[in-house]
Amino acid sequence: MEVEEMIGEIRAQQGRPFDVQQLTTLCVSNVTMQMLFGRRFDHADPQFQRLISDTSAVMANVPIELDMFPLLRVLPYYKNKMADVVFMVERGHDFINSKIEECRGVC
Repeated sequence: MEVEEMIGEIRAQQGRPFDVQQLTTLCVSNVTMQMLFGRRFDHADPQFQRLISDTSAVMANVPIELDMFPLLRVLPYYKNKMADVVFMVERGHDFINSKIEECRGVC
């Protein structure tokens, strides 16, 4: 189903250049969601897009130097970075927990 969605989106671009990374991320994430929740999410769903965006931002914003030097976490720059990361992770948890509750309601 996701392959068909991807092909349809590529055809809709009519040969114009576009960023295939976002489309690939949405399709692969939807396969995972299908396995976890038994349904796929629409690519235009704002909650789903925010989850994908937050996940990408968390992966890009966790400074590797914090693993090597944990004391850096007390510096304001790193403290703010980690606060942003924690906020995005908590928002992701809220999304997942709400979908688990939806599944429990259906099952």
